[in-house]
Amino acid sequence: MRMFNGMKKAIFILCIAFFNCKSPDSPLVDKYKNQALHDVEVDSVKKFTYGLPFISPIESQRKIQEIREHKRDSVYKKYGLFLRNEGCVIGDKKLDEAIGAYHKITDSYLENRNGKGWKEKMEQELSKY
Repeated sequence: MRMFNGMKKAIFILCIAFFNCKSPDSPLVDKYKNQALHDVEVDSVKKFTYGLPFISPIESQRKIQEIREHKRDSVYKKYGLFLRNEGCVIGDKKLDEAIGAYHKITDSYLENRNGKGWKEKMEQELSKY
């Protein structure tokens, strides 16, 4: 069964690579497409976030915040996602295009991995924290 899953993943990656070879993209888009293919292969898809993280100056609130973040991270991990903060970015069209290309590749993989309706299930689990 494991070998069959590995073969399915390899075929999936080859299909995506084949369909994405038709147009010349910017180097940033190419970088994110290659990253997406790698992340699918190693089951480590990124969920991009933006902005500066808030860290509470009060120790007790900071501990609560860390516990919540840990629980949220474990939910993301369950669905094959890992958060990656891109910093405080506003209106960077090249980055938006590159991240869009990344998600174009990884979205179908995540639906195949987690089943239909997985985003809603994940959001429901995350809402607890």
